[in-house]
Amino acid sequence: MRYHPLTIFFKLYQLIKNSFFIIIILYVIQGRSDFWLYEYGRYAFIVFIILRILYITVSWWKETYQWDKQAFHLKKGVFVRNFSTIPFNKIQNVTRQTTLFHKILRFTSVSFETAMDGADDTIKFDVVTKKHAAFLTDLVQKGEADDLEETENKFELEDKVESVKAKNEGKIIHFEPTKRELWKASFTSLSFLAIIPITAGLYDYVEPFLPKLEGFAESFFQSKWLIFLLSVIAVIIAVSFGVIRTFTRFGKYKISSNERYIYIDRGILSESNFAIEKRKVQGLQMRQTFMKRLFGLTEVTLISSASPGANDDSVNVNSLYPFLPISQAYALIEQLLPEYQLKTKMSRLPRKALFVKLLRPSYVWLIATGLLFYFKPKPFDLDITWWIYSLVLLGIIVLQRTLDYVHTKYRIDEDQVQWWQGGLTTQMFVTKRQRVIEISTSQSLLQKIFGATTLQMMNRSTPVQIETIVDVPVTVARFYQQWYQERNKEMN
Repeated sequence: MRYHPLTIFFKLYQLIKNSFFIIIILYVIQGRSDFWLYEYGRYAFIVFIILRILYITVSWWKETYQWDKQAFHLKKGVFVRNFSTIPFNKIQNVTRQTTLFHKILRFTSVSFETAMDGADDTIKFDVVTKKHAAFLTDLVQKGEADDLEETENKFELEDKVESVKAKNEGKIIHFEPTKRELWKASFTSLSFLAIIPITAGLYDYVEPFLPKLEGFAESFFQSKWLIFLLSVIAVIIAVSFGVIRTFTRFGKYKISSNERYIYIDRGILSESNFAIEKRKVQGLQMRQTFMKRLFGLTEVTLISSASPGANDDSVNVNSLYPFLPISQAYALIEQLLPEYQLKTKMSRLPRKALFVKLLRPSYVWLIATGLLFYFKPKPFDLDITWWIYSLVLLGIIVLQRTLDYVHTKYRIDEDQVQWWQGGLTTQMFVTKRQRVIEISTSQSLLQKIFGATTLQMMNRSTPVQIETIVDVPVTVARFYQQWYQERNKEMN
């Protein structure tokens, strides 16, 4: 069965979108340039587009997919043919994304992420009907494919799945952000500052091609009042950009679940629907940036064996709402995953661990100090001695290490481990013993003097999740190793 014919137009749309700046430079800004680089570049670009269109068309014709009761069967490749079989039980996450392109044509896309490595780690249908996407999702998630009779009529099979799909309704909605929370998220995320590097990067990109200003125009743009006015306008535009960006990314946000799955739906212009089976969650990660710590907010990420990508907004689809109050995040986790019982009371590092952190050499500071001594820079024409910058950097490093000592906490229960650590940015890692692949320790000479060690835990995920807690007492590390050895009893 071939992919939907609109897949060709979707890939062409992506091709044009990704080539937009090249088109602007070659055919607009430098459209009349006789310079050989631009002149031949225009011809080379046309040849590239033609070849790419031919490849997209031929690949659509030759690449097919099928399914049976237990797996997907894929045929890929144009010059080198590749046949692969992806069992349903290897699929970890399901993501449906509806971009503006899909909305206009009333279609959607669906991706099935697996725990496998290589080219077949994700099965993606770029353009499918909503009914067919629901059928494929239901086929994978429900495990009811064994009860469906094989038939050559795929549409008849889709109708049969509708009765199976009804059994999975009854989702419980756990969270939907209010408008007040969205406004708070707009400023907490500082997303309005994103327009600054975007504008600066765009200007640096096109500045060599812009005409030089002379005479009145040059003096006009050097006016202080004009610069002030443009700065005010830029701030207003930046704030508006941040608010609109936040509302479009996190509008219609909804976290729900049923007995088997967790669902995360979000987006207005570009919608994303993520689903993960509860038993395939390998752990949790709570992360706080400096701004989020000031507002008492956190972001919870579900760790899985698959590697869910980010969409066009660069937001991980397996992340819960990134601006949850800590207490609400704890409650939400216990509702979605009752087996994870988060505790606020945790053990802290002993005071000698602070001395280990402060006495540990900082190679960054040593190298920076050497460079400052040699070059003696004066940024912004400030008459400040080089060693002042060295002291400021040293102060930041000391502050970071002190905060790391203050924030580092750990707790171990019967089958659950919980770590919280970090300096200006903090994060907590929670997992179950049966999800841990390996525990190892290492000890430097300085740590040996103070009876401390570094504990490293490897958790099952894609890529492998490696968490490290530094300068814990040796007795605590030994207890963790003994705790991990009990895993064999659970697995047997």
